[in-house]
Amino acid sequence: MKSRTSEPHVEIQTKLKEIGAKLRELRKANTTNYEHFANNNGLNKVTLSRLENGENFTMSSLIAVLRVLDISIEEFFSGIK
Repeated sequence: MKSRTSEPHVEIQTKLKEIGAKLRELRKANTTNYEHFANNNGLNKVTLSRLENGENFTMSSLIAVLRVLDISIEEFFSGIK
């Protein structure tokens, strides 16, 4: 029998991975090296790496990266369900 408590966790992890992949794609369109991107834009490279790898993050971290990429929150989340 499947545990109901694990289903939301799996869905959340899937969404985080999707968000991370989209963020990585957008960053790579700007520059290929995440360390240079972070350093050149005053971002923490560990935080950026966590975001791109779909690890848990804060909205303020995501917003900071989106500002550097000049992408609105609405634009970023379009297509993510």
